[in-house]
Amino acid sequence: MTQKLTNEQIRMLAQAERQMDAGELPFVVCMGRRLIVQPMVLEELGLESGQTVSDTIVLAIMEGNLALMRAQAELLRLTQEAAS
Repeated sequence: MTQKLTNEQIRMLAQAERQMDAGELPFVVCMGRRLIVQPMVLEELGLESGQTVSDTIVLAIMEGNLALMRAQAELLRLTQEAAS
């Protein structure tokens, strides 16, 4: 099942593709598809942008991204508490 994207979403995806092409946005390749990866996660896992990876490594990337998001959410929460 494919979700229909809005023109704005397609423009955003096209921009991300251009940024990956230009080397501005780090990515890995899994099963022929490019996946954007946070630079900290690339470094933590010892990966290089453009590298082909297995689904096992993609899972580790997702876990790393989730850990970063949790840390950012906690920082935001602490910042908001300090401001109130």
